[in-house]
Amino acid sequence: MPWVGIIVGLSWGFYNLVRKKINVDTDIGLLIESLFILPFALIIFYFIVANNFNDFSFSNINLMFIILLAGPMTVIPLFLYVRGVELSGLGPSGMIFYITPTLQFILGFFYYNENFSISKFVSFIFIWIAVIIYLKDLYETN
Repeated sequence: MPWVGIIVGLSWGFYNLVRKKINVDTDIGLLIESLFILPFALIIFYFIVANNFNDFSFSNINLMFIILLAGPMTVIPLFLYVRGVELSGLGPSGMIFYITPTLQFILGFFYYNENFSISKFVSFIFIWIAVIIYLKDLYETN
């Protein structure tokens, strides 16, 4: 049973449901989410510094620059995603998430020559049949 995939899917779906039901602006909602995570981040930063795992120093400027960019590289896509869900709705935005795994599959199979069994192929076909049925139904109701 793919527990990690199920947990990720359920948690992401629950996040989107809560985010959709709470009627706040995108930037305010993202600020509130960040404030919920702040205590955990501070605890983790404390343990990083206390155990001398801190790589944020002027001795390695390139790594320091990458660490500085980690914040905007996380917040900007999340902001754009939440704003996009507000504009398009959960159904169409959820369908977009089938593009990335499909492109990863194509890259893995054709470029990295990864093994691809018949059961994975059948699962892949069933998933895309379900996506097509959903999109067809979505298109016909609009």
